[in-house]
Amino acid sequence: MKKVFRSLLAVLLSLCLLTGCGSEAGSSTSTGGLDTSKTVKIGVLVADATSAEALAFRNYYENYIQNQYNVEFVYSDELKDASGEKSAIDTMITNNCKAIISFSSFDRIAQVKQCSDAGVYYAVATGTLTEEEYESVKANEYYVGSIGPTLDIEYQTGYDMAKYYLEQGKTNFGIFGGAVPYRTEMHVYRVAGMLKAMVDYGGDGANYQGATDEAGIVGLLMGSGEVVTGAIGSINLLGYLGGYAMDDAFFGAAAEIVYTPDMEVILTVGNGSDFFGTMVTGTDVKIASVDAFTETYGAAMESGALDYLAGKFSASVGPIFIATYRAALGSPVRDADGNALWLSQGYWIATNYDEFQNCYSADSDSANPAYSKEDLDPLLEADYDTFASFVAAYDFDSVSK
Repeated sequence: MKKVFRSLLAVLLSLCLLTGCGSEAGSSTSTGGLDTSKTVKIGVLVADATSAEALAFRNYYENYIQNQYNVEFVYSDELKDASGEKSAIDTMITNNCKAIISFSSFDRIAQVKQCSDAGVYYAVATGTLTEEEYESVKANEYYVGSIGPTLDIEYQTGYDMAKYYLEQGKTNFGIFGGAVPYRTEMHVYRVAGMLKAMVDYGGDGANYQGATDEAGIVGLLMGSGEVVTGAIGSINLLGYLGGYAMDDAFFGAAAEIVYTPDMEVILTVGNGSDFFGTMVTGTDVKIASVDAFTETYGAAMESGALDYLAGKFSASVGPIFIATYRAALGSPVRDADGNALWLSQGYWIATNYDEFQNCYSADSDSANPAYSKEDLDPLLEADYDTFASFVAAYDFDSVSK
């Protein structure tokens, strides 16, 4: 199945390289050959070092990409705030890293400036910048760009997750908001989508703290850094937990949400089965989460500890690596106006174990991942439009046929 899809990708890339995908010839940067003889050090910033998703991405980089390309990855410790990001970048610069790929989002713009000042390339993995942020850095020669879910996709992912249960008639919910207290935008927008779905299904006059639209809900979450429980029309938000304190009080609060009378579904921005899975065993409470297609989450879905998963595939971080690697070798990918990458990736959805297995099987072979060297190599010479077409082409519907 993957071989068939890869053949289609190869045809797509060949056509794009020949035709420019409809763009003017020479309008975007392309390479005719890069000097890959020297090892390139690339720093990797991580805000989450232990989740199944984070470990899957690291496994792909260190155990596949690092064996296929002349690159050495230098990982940060788990980062808790913007000052930690700054310190980690300083260490990587001192360690002669030529580029940095960031999975940490406490202050993206400060990260770009710090790297640019040092002449080090910077890229965003599995995330994005707001339009305002992108406009401020898109022409910075050291900003590689971002490949990941846009905030619109994050919002829709949260909305669709809640909608899935609301359409089943569920009315009693809990929410785990992850990094909402830190105003991390991808988590804020996922939660905003969940709350907006509750407003839409809550009947006439339903609102969240007076807000009825995306902008209003996002504004409330960014302002307070928390979610207020209570009735949203006919829908009941019975419990909320945010942050990653990971102490006795944190897990006590998690248990309190699970065992709240009438609780039906706990919607989580991530780590759903990690934090709540054992607790829901023997109950009728459903757990829904955003994370990744890994063996751990498969076991959780098979056991019933996880009911819904919106996940990234581990090799989804392949294209941003290639873009970063190219930049470090002197051939950054730029559009016709000289701007950095700003490309969107979505999530794969599984609502039962069979669906999970279909997704997992497409990306679980570490020696033959969804994005292999064979797939990625043409991107070393691709222009912006070809790069964008490649990223857009890879979705689960294509793989599953």
